[in-house]
Amino acid sequence: MIGFDLQEVERIKNADQLLKKIALDSEIAYIERFVKNKKEKTASLWAVKEAVFKALDVKGEDISFKEIELCHKENGAPFVKLYGKAKARFDDLKAKEINISISHQKSVVGAVVEILR
Repeated sequence: MIGFDLQEVERIKNADQLLKKIALDSEIAYIERFVKNKKEKTASLWAVKEAVFKALDVKGEDISFKEIELCHKENGAPFVKLYGKAKARFDDLKAKEINISISHQKSVVGAVVEILR
């Protein structure tokens, strides 16, 4: 299953307010390290979470944004951890792996999520 999402960076009017709604403390701490690119990083987080919803074939009302955590390996490569209903849906799909790719441009960010069974 594949999910894809694009976000316009300029749609992020108040990054702090959006982060309170969609981000875990660990994600906020990561984004805070990028003061100059805070809107871009916030848009990326939003795109990843929306792409995960699409790959899981669920809506935001069914699963909380905070049940999806965007993490990064030491080399900066992104990966996702799932919790609660998001993890249960992943397990219901008999999925084995989740892969993500994030692309950044100055005005738009995109995320692709692939769930393998």
